[in-house]
This record gives sequence, structure tokens and C-alpha cells, in this order.
Amino acid sequence: MNVSIDQVLPGNEIIEPVNRYLHNPIAATIVQVLKNTWVTPNQVTYVSICVGLVSAYIFSIGTVQTFFFAGILLEVVLILDCVDGQLARAKECSSDLGRLLDGIAGYIIYLAVLTGVVIGFNQDYTTLAVFGLVTIFRGISYDYCKLTMITMIQNGYDGSIKEILDTHLKISQNNSTIWKVYFYYLQLQRFVFGGRFISFDKFLVYGKENSKDYLLSSTDRKKYQKEVRPLIFAWSWNGVDLPLFLLVLMSLFGVVESCLFPVVCFLSFQFILTMVYHRTQSQRLFNTKG
Repeated sequence: MNVSIDQVLPGNEIIEPVNRYLHNPIAATIVQVLKNTWVTPNQVTYVSICVGLVSAYIFSIGTVQTFFFAGILLEVVLILDCVDGQLARAKECSSDLGRLLDGIAGYIIYLAVLTGVVIGFNQDYTTLAVFGLVTIFRGISYDYCKLTMITMIQNGYDGSIKEILDTHLKISQNNSTIWKVYFYYLQLQRFVFGGRFISFDKFLVYGKENSKDYLLSSTDRKKYQKEVRPLIFAWSWNGVDLPLFLLVLMSLFGVVESCLFPVVCFLSFQFILTMVYHRTQSQRLFNTKG
């Protein structure tokens, strides 16, 4: 589902601030150079994966100097992650497969970098495990809330069901493993927020019956957009890129050992507060439990 954030959220409030104010402007400059070349968005994604894997390997060496260079490469990855999407829009070649590839690439890079840090840091595995789990759940939650809020504002209903239905249809047409992975990722999002996980075989009937739950009128959508802004702001600070950017900063300044624990505490506390706030607002804003 290709939903333009620019069209429905003035100021791009749902975009992570570290991307909105830092990475996106840098990426826009790079896109100006690349948009009239033969370089494709998917090629940028492949380069991003390669740079991310190199960064992970350098992290695994485990010295202050190697953490510094690995941090630089990780920052390059974060910028490239913004370049591919902007380049796709500039060249008017956005696709569901490209969007899916970008998402999978992000998780591959993240898991590789985390593994590299675990090997290189060689201590405080509990803190690193919490860092990993918190970041994963932040990513899952951010993606889900971004999708549901955008479709609620634009169309008046929770679009997560439609996204799963569309993915279900793609799987039925070509039985692709990559789309199956995405299907269960979307299901995991709904499970985290609503405690519901429907099997592939049973989902088609369930999805058709529930695809347009909570339909809002045009007037109600405008009211919802106004009321949901504080929640959008809260979730914009709960994506994956903030933890990775903090890891970049800690690596560049050589303070991973001294700052990792307080950073993990901050990220965990921030995420828990946002989840609690979301739960308290969900009945009023979404008419749903998730």
C-alpha cells in the first residue's frame, strides 16, 4: 500500500525526527545527483546492505578505533536508507517489491550490526539483548502505528487489515516466500497491539469481514487527525533509526561502554511510556483495543 505521508500529515510528523531533520536533507542532495543516472533505488538498497554488513564486521573487531569507523559506515547506511525511497519517488518507479526489499534490508542490517556489536563489545550481554529486543519492538510498533494512523486519516479505517489482504493476494498469485515473510510480519504487528494472530488459511475470510472496521466520515477524519497529533508525535520518536543513530554517536565519541546502559534504559522507558499512552488513547481514537 503506497500512502503518501506528505498528503495526509502536514509537516511529516510521523517521520522520525532524526530522519526528518538530518538524514532526509542529506539524502535529498544525493538524490538530485542520482535521479538522472542509471542508478536504481533497489541498487541503492543493495549497496546499503553491503555497507551495513561491512559495518557489522568492523564492529565485531571490538576496539575503540574500529567502533569509530563502523559508526561512520552505519551513519552512511542510515542515509542510504532514506536515499532509496526518495530516489524511487523522484524516478517515479516506486513498487511494493521495492518497499518490501527496503524493509527487509533494514532488519538484515540491524541484526548484523547488533551481532557485530555483541561480538566486539564482549561484555554486558544482557544490556545488549535488551537493546536488541527494544529496538525490534520499536520498529514493529512504529510501522504498525504509521500505517494505521495514515489510513485512518486518509480513508477513515485501519489499513493494516487491507495491507495483509493485499499481501495475502500476492501470495495466492505467486506463492513467494518473501511475501509470506511479510504476511507474518504484518500479523506480528497486529498480535503485539491487539493480541490477534490469524493463520494464512483462515485470514481471507476474517480479513474480508473486518477490512473496513471503524469507518470514519470526512468530518470525523479531520477531527481524528487533530486529536491524534500528540500520539503521532510520540510514535515518531520510537522508530528503529533513533537507537541506531545513538549507537553511531556512541561509537564516534568512543563512549559505548559508559553510555550503553543509560541509553538502553532511556529507549526502554520511552517505548513503554508511548505504549501506555497509546493504550489509553486507543479506545477513544481508534474504537479498538489496538
